[in-house]
Amino acid sequence: MDVLSMAMNFTYTYLRSLDKTWGLQKSDGTWSGMLGLITREQVEFTPGPVSLDFSRSQWMEYSAYFFMGGYHVLAARGHPEADPWGFVLPLSPIVWATLLIALLVVCSVMLLLPFCFPANTQEPGSVDANIFNCLRVLLQEDLQRTKSRWWWDRVMLGMWMLMMVVLTQSYVGNLMSLLAVRYIDQPYQRLDDVLDKSDVGIILVPNTLIIHYLKTATSGPLCELGKMIGTERVAYKLYTELLQSLETIVRDGSHVVFDQDILYNTVLPRSFSRTGTCDFYLSRSSYLTTPLAMVAQKNSPFMPRLNKLAYSLVESGLYDKWQKFSHPNSSTCKNPPRIITVTSVFSLSNLWGMFVVLGCGFVMAVVVLVMEQMCGWAKWEEQRQVDTQDTHTNIITTTADHALH
Repeated sequence: MDVLSMAMNFTYTYLRSLDKTWGLQKSDGTWSGMLGLITREQVEFTPGPVSLDFSRSQWMEYSAYFFMGGYHVLAARGHPEADPWGFVLPLSPIVWATLLIALLVVCSVMLLLPFCFPANTQEPGSVDANIFNCLRVLLQEDLQRTKSRWWWDRVMLGMWMLMMVVLTQSYVGNLMSLLAVRYIDQPYQRLDDVLDKSDVGIILVPNTLIIHYLKTATSGPLCELGKMIGTERVAYKLYTELLQSLETIVRDGSHVVFDQDILYNTVLPRSFSRTGTCDFYLSRSSYLTTPLAMVAQKNSPFMPRLNKLAYSLVESGLYDKWQKFSHPNSSTCKNPPRIITVTSVFSLSNLWGMFVVLGCGFVMAVVVLVMEQMCGWAKWEEQRQVDTQDTHTNIITTTADHALH
């Protein structure tokens, strides 16, 4: 305003709307908030910046825009947590699949090649031993002595061992690094993610352009959110109340904020200046990206000059510089990391996934043991019945022979 007043040679005073909002058109055609002051010609213009919209342009006039702004979900970041299934992360799913396929190929080759040679050239049990050795190499166990005298057996097994040494050493090195990683949960990356959580409230700023869009949307997530207006899931908070809401109901995870990122450029730096940490994040998805500009009365004589000055301020970089100067730490929490590295001792929270795998292996082993015992008992019972029947038949035959004799 100082630059505008000097360039255009006028003096100014600030007039604030009583409801402390940007403004929205009411059902009777009048406007509330700051835009109401414009339409009622109580003020000449407002530096805003205000989002451009067709319904607004019929009642007021926009200058050249300063920047583009979109609507994001703002939520509290989670606490650093260890991933209990981190031991599978050193290898991607396609590597795990390729490893199993390679094991099957090696075993198949070692099983089929002996059929290319005379039967008397293979000693009994050598093929089974070689195939079993491939599995033992994969599981880092000792090798069973092979009886094969053929060079291709040793070449196949040697290449498999070399591949497993490189793979396992790479896996161990990456695993030690991944166990030191902590993941910060950021679950709400789209508006749909919030709508799916019925226990999470949504904070909106009243009398803003987004309220108009929510009430007029006919499909999509904006329509679903618009249907929630008036329910207990939607809470209205003034811009001046947002910072307090962040430190209370947003920080504890019970609510999120859905508004334009220009608000976050002022609220988040204040939160960081108070706490020194980035406790909140913005969703990756953006909605209703629109230009933001100054607004004046319809057919205002100020507009040609305001347009020229707006272009000059943007192209010279002064507007961006003033934004950063007026809001210290404005870029500090723009993209907070989702992954951090810590130095700490291993605990059960890091490794319980491996114990789950071990426990499942024990359960499967017990099931197989029981099945083997049941099958063995069934065969033993069947054999006992056969032996009993044979004994009974022999007794009858002997008795008959004695009687005949």
